[in-house]
Amino acid sequence: MYVNVENVNFAYDKKLILHDINFGMNKGEITGLIGPNGAGKSTMLKLMIKKMKPDNGKIIIGDNDIFSIKRENNPVTFIPDIPVYYEELTVWEHLQFIKALYPENSVTVDSLIREFNLNQHLNKIPSALSKGTLQKLMIALALLRQYDVLLADEPFNGLDPAQTYKFKNTLKNLKKQDKTILISTHLLSLAEDFCDRYIFLYDGRIVEQGTKAEILQKQQMNKETSLEQIYMSLIGEGEHYAGVQKTVMCE
Repeated sequence: MYVNVENVNFAYDKKLILHDINFGMNKGEITGLIGPNGAGKSTMLKLMIKKMKPDNGKIIIGDNDIFSIKRENNPVTFIPDIPVYYEELTVWEHLQFIKALYPENSVTVDSLIREFNLNQHLNKIPSALSKGTLQKLMIALALLRQYDVLLADEPFNGLDPAQTYKFKNTLKNLKKQDKTILISTHLLSLAEDFCDRYIFLYDGRIVEQGTKAEILQKQQMNKETSLEQIYMSLIGEGEHYAGVQKTVMCE
């Protein structure tokens, strides 16, 4: 495994938020961090980008504890759930600024402008953008950085169906480039469409993980069972998976 999270616990204000978290991620794989709001997904990602430090345990990338990696050598890029930007800079200036910081990245500003249809928004400041366009800018800025590991916190929020389709293809292309990708989402139907592995998180604990086939085998479920049915069965809510209709997600 290229990324390993080992025995991680984290408490905030004396409340344990993450309980003994262990998982690994391979290069060239997309892992879905699945769970409802409040499950601990965002907290896990904040630990992985060093915004916070675990109370105990380790997060290893390659052979290095992330807290021993210097900022200029950080192999992680991050798409936040809450947009982060410079209010006084335009879209164009944001893109040029990040590109200047990471000139070694072969991805060009022009290619991202085309990919995310940002051309008509280049002279706007971020606060003037729609939610979907602002999210596209956050994705583009993350992809301009030099990275081996992409972490994304609910990256599909605000994207319309066409934008969602394009971003899924972007993720699949990054997978072909051997990137290690972790996507936090509560949209199980969406995750099932592009993730290779899943980590089911509930109340700060991992209740199951693996490929869908591995999870189905461990849980003794039939191959037609959806991720939604698996998750509801794991947390003990709803009817048994065999009697639950597959949910169709509409956006």
